[in-house]
Amino acid sequence: MLSAIFALALFGAIALGWASARRAAEIAAHYGQNACAESGVQWLDHTVVLERMGLKRAPDGWIRPLRRYRFEFSTQGHDRQRGHLELLGAELQWLRMPPPPTQPLESPPPPGPQWQVSLRLGGSTPAKGEGD
Repeated sequence: MLSAIFALALFGAIALGWASARRAAEIAAHYGQNACAESGVQWLDHTVVLERMGLKRAPDGWIRPLRRYRFEFSTQGHDRQRGHLELLGAELQWLRMPPPPTQPLESPPPPGPQWQVSLRLGGSTPAKGEGD
C-alpha cells in the first residue's frame, strides 16, 4: 500500500514538472514571437529551445525555476540569427536579439585594427609638484 502511494506521488510530481515546463516554453514562445513581430523580423521554426535551467530566488523570496531559451529569426529571409530570453518562473527577466543590419557596406573596411586599447603597466609617475 505504501509503495502504491509513493509511486502515485512520484508520478504526480513528474506530471506537475512536465506541465510547468510546457507552460514556460509556451510563455517563452509568446515573448519570442512578439519580440520578432515588434522588430519586423521573421520568427523561424515557431519554437523555442531550452538551453539552461536552474533555480533562483525571486524578489518575493520564493525559489523559482530559472530557464533560458533560444529562438531563431531571420531579418532578410535567407539568414538565421539567434535570440535569447530568460524566464524566472513565468516572468520575463530579459530578452536579447542582435540588432538588425544597417546599410550594407559599399567598400570593405580598411585593413588593420579597427580599434585600439592602450594599457600602462607598472607604478604611476607623480605629476609635477606632487612628490616634492
